[in-house]
Amino acid sequence: MALSKQTGKKIGIFGLGLTGTSVYRSLMTIVKELICYDDSKVNIEKFIKEFSSSHVLSINNEKWKTLNKIVISPGIPRSHQIFQIASENKIPVTSDIELFIEENPNSEFIFITGTNGKSTVTALTGHILHKAGLDYHVGGNIGKAVMSLPYHRKGYVFELSSFQIELLTRIDAKISVITNITPDHLDRYKNVEDYARVKEKIFTPNSLKIIGVNSLITRNIYRKFKKVYNPKIIPISNSKQIEGGIFCDNNYLYDNIESNKVSLPLPSLPHLQGFHNKENIAIAYAICKSLSVPTSVIIKALESFKGLEHRMQYIGSYKNINFYNDSKATNISSALASLSAFNNIIWFAGGKFKEESFDELKPVLKNIKKAYFFGESKNLFAEFLYLVSSQKPGYELCENLEEAFNKAMEYSIKTSEKLNFLLAPACASYDQFKNFEERGTLFVKLVQDVKNKL
Repeated sequence: MALSKQTGKKIGIFGLGLTGTSVYRSLMTIVKELICYDDSKVNIEKFIKEFSSSHVLSINNEKWKTLNKIVISPGIPRSHQIFQIASENKIPVTSDIELFIEENPNSEFIFITGTNGKSTVTALTGHILHKAGLDYHVGGNIGKAVMSLPYHRKGYVFELSSFQIELLTRIDAKISVITNITPDHLDRYKNVEDYARVKEKIFTPNSLKIIGVNSLITRNIYRKFKKVYNPKIIPISNSKQIEGGIFCDNNYLYDNIESNKVSLPLPSLPHLQGFHNKENIAIAYAICKSLSVPTSVIIKALESFKGLEHRMQYIGSYKNINFYNDSKATNISSALASLSAFNNIIWFAGGKFKEESFDELKPVLKNIKKAYFFGESKNLFAEFLYLVSSQKPGYELCENLEEAFNKAMEYSIKTSEKLNFLLAPACASYDQFKNFEERGTLFVKLVQDVKNKL
């Protein structure tokens, strides 16, 4: 029985989105007492429509002070009253991830975190392990809620956000991965060092530790852990060969872990384009190799991987244009990675800008043929280009993504050059869209409408 270890307990669930409702569904028939709440009226109404109102209790109700544990959704900030209630009444706070780990003590867990790339690494690793015939299942911050996964399997590959890591008290993975760390979620953390400290919590003594070392932050984490845990830590690079680690460039994967170093030629990988995906490939290779997957199986599986929606997603080609949807590029560092992948880029960017400067993008402006800016921050992009002294691409300002796309198509007719249309907004989406998925879906539709005219 799923979550059998919770039988007979009194449990509260705070947060009734995808995570909270999946926990409720798993616990509703087995616990002694179950109560739940959410600050969002929309979430509560949706929950009551699916289940009932009988277990919905405001957190001001005294029952919240008598629970055995409280399961909290990862988006709830530590400053919320629910944490104070738990602390004052000595009630353990937990998460869906931890409940699942408790229920599967004999399974192997692979934890993957990082600022960028963690979704692709998680999906790619799961894909390779599936092709290798290994009984591993993918979940966490990607795809299915963990409560909907099958129980008691060989292993699980979990993508973890920093918010999810915060809620974990038991972190004993077989393999722990940090893809990279750049400033993010600074509305939640005091500074980037505080954010990084949360990420590195997954590096526990017994786990094999794998880390991308392309930034100063992660290089420092690598050096710190290497002193204590070498050789149980593997560095990953996409910029230079590295002793005792894995390096990947456009043509080869270099395995320098063992004394007999090997270089493996890479096939054409249209769904894993870009400098950042070389890091993702190298990390997935390191994980799967440590699980004894044959090298030939790993390389062949790379070819059949179709990528993730909205993450440097190759949509296809039309005449002289290749189309890429990287709507998930909601910050400067992820847009920089995308813009480093090609030349002759037609760049679509804009939305709600959440950083201080565009300066990191200066080295890749030479790759941009023309830019189309839309949404709330379009004038900020224009101002940035105005102040750049050289290698300045032309640009147009548009009200929305659809207008930008149509203008770009008109421009493409005037040239026979090979172009790469790239949606890499460098901004959050919620000025004009519900989320980055809705933005990316519109871009894909615009491309499909053009291709359907053939």
